[in-house]
Amino acid sequence: MSRKVCIIGGATTPFDYGPTGFESIEGGAAECVREVMRDIPDFNLRDIDMMIYSHFSVHFGHQLSAEWIIHDHLGLVGVPHYRVENGGNTGGSALYAAALAVKSGQHDVVGVIGWETMDSVSQSQGSEFIALASDIRYELMVGGIYPIYYAAMANKWMRENKVTEEDVALIAVKNRNNAMDNPKAQWYRNEHRYITVDDVLNSRLISYPIKKYDCCLMTRGVAFLLVTTEEYAKKVNPDHYVTIDGMGLSSCTIRAGDRLNFPGWIERYGPGYPEMTEFAACRQSAEVAYKQAGIDNPLKQIDFGEIHDAFSTSEAQIYKALGLADSENIAQFIRDKETYLEGSIPMNPGGGLMGYGHPVGATGLMSAIEAYYQLAGLIPKKHLSSKTQVPDPHTGIVNSHAGTGTSISNFILRRV
Repeated sequence: MSRKVCIIGGATTPFDYGPTGFESIEGGAAECVREVMRDIPDFNLRDIDMMIYSHFSVHFGHQLSAEWIIHDHLGLVGVPHYRVENGGNTGGSALYAAALAVKSGQHDVVGVIGWETMDSVSQSQGSEFIALASDIRYELMVGGIYPIYYAAMANKWMRENKVTEEDVALIAVKNRNNAMDNPKAQWYRNEHRYITVDDVLNSRLISYPIKKYDCCLMTRGVAFLLVTTEEYAKKVNPDHYVTIDGMGLSSCTIRAGDRLNFPGWIERYGPGYPEMTEFAACRQSAEVAYKQAGIDNPLKQIDFGEIHDAFSTSEAQIYKALGLADSENIAQFIRDKETYLEGSIPMNPGGGLMGYGHPVGATGLMSAIEAYYQLAGLIPKKHLSSKTQVPDPHTGIVNSHAGTGTSISNFILRRV
């Protein structure tokens, strides 16, 4: 049995590193649910017949099975639940699981709640916790953390694709400035200013070529998303639901260096790919999602995206993996601001991870929620104005990404 899968609503708490007003995870979850109930008066919490929880690391909250606390607080006794954890792709993987549950016919109304409380530790301690998702027997033992891993890939990738530091700085500028129209975004709530390429280039060097403003924001935040059948969507929110017309989930090696001449990739794409700088899991999961959604020219058939910008360099790499550009034109594609709001395919109009924040378990859900808002015409209601509303969008892509490209999901969402 295969059914059409829909997203009918979603909400996040404010994202921040520090006080958000919802200091308990269950309080934040409840507020997200309340916002969705205000948006969809005909939705009742008792309609949920499955809950999926999206949470990356118990290190931050010092609580095993924290999802049980949220589940109890929401009064969902008897409703089946489980937790998904898949690194930075935890939120995307949880959405994938929810969509499968509905598509299979096993469940009709699935709630997905994701969170992370990364402000419970110092920034340096948080970086160490996240680095525990690399191979602790090798990479962590030599002082590796993710900005270093990404910088090594980016340095080589940028040189091979003739992409400059100024080029990727344009991405950091775009996402942070987009967040200035989003009151729940961490950038809006903290530094709260429009920036330039010079601001990015002059920010503190983290690991060459990555600077401070090329990096995403460590964050506290909670997100809630409702995934349902189309029958239920038409019943409770007929004017504001979107369909998931394609979805793909793929994997790659935990260590980027192990990708060289990997047989599984040679069989699919031939010798020399992905080397150690390309996101093959992104390419493959996108190809699966495109095929399901009937997309053969993503640059022409997709109107916008909410994608994983842990670093400005990784967003640039993702453009290529999604098939929006190739080695010959990727640099010009970025310089022409094709992914700005006025460009051909706006990316991260909600602010992305660099603007909105990156509470890992909530992040992929936040991206899906922002894409839902775009397609449902809710940006003027959820943001400060219509400035970050993509003009008349019909199709969007949501991308969620883990490790150094170790697990990646892509979803094609469409307005009905």
